[in-house]
Parts: sequence; structure tokens; C-alpha cells
Amino acid sequence: MFQKILLAVDGSIKNRAAVTKALNMAKESGGKVTALFVENIGYKLVPVYYSIAQIDETAQNVFSFVRAEAEAMGVEVDYKVVIGHAAKDIANLSRDYDVVVCGTRGQSGVKKMVYGSVSDYVAKNSNAKTVVVNG
Repeated sequence: MFQKILLAVDGSIKNRAAVTKALNMAKESGGKVTALFVENIGYKLVPVYYSIAQIDETAQNVFSFVRAEAEAMGVEVDYKVVIGHAAKDIANLSRDYDVVVCGTRGQSGVKKMVYGSVSDYVAKNSNAKTVVVNG
């Protein structure tokens, strides 16, 4: 069914359900997962400087849960790191995949209005089917 699965990961506890969902989908279909971590610089009023070493360390920490789960399930995973705007980058990369799997942090009210929702944006703008998992 889904051969190319894009899994958006952020390292949060709530994101773990999305990791499990994507890996199960890959196992069932014989597909392959690409775990994507976006160092979200978004739109900042004050410039923020990032070192590649810091971003790499953060990404490795985020990917550690994915690696452990994938090994246990015997699912092949590629890892990708992008620096940019999480929602837009995930939606743009979706064109190369059959499905995008992402989690939701469950934000609501003012916080969601101010910061927006990555999963909402991806669901509306993805070029692939999108599965949003509520952790």
C-alpha cells in the first residue's frame, strides 16, 4: 500500500505514537520510512544562530527513539534533517512520498492561534495522503 512513508519527528513524548504508527504501516506494507527532523527556525523577530553541531546533536537525540523502535520491528528507516520552517518543509517534501505521518501536540486556543499547528498545515497543504496521530 504505502511504499514511501515520510515520518515527521520532533522528539516529544506525544510524537511517539506517530513513530509507532509509521513503523507499523511500513512493516505491514513492506515500505520504507524516512524520519524527518526539522530544526524549526520559523519566523523569528530576533535572529537566532544555530551551530551545525548543536543541530546534529538535537537530531540524534530525536532520532534515538525512532532507531530503537525500528530495530525492534525490523523496519528500514532513512534519516533526514532540514533547517527551516517545519510545516512548510514537511508539506513541500511530501511530494516525494505516498503518505506523511505526523503527530499533534494537542495545542488549542491562543497558543495554537499564535504559533499555528504544524499538523494542521501539513494536512491542508501536503501533496500526499496525511495521517495525523494524536499522541
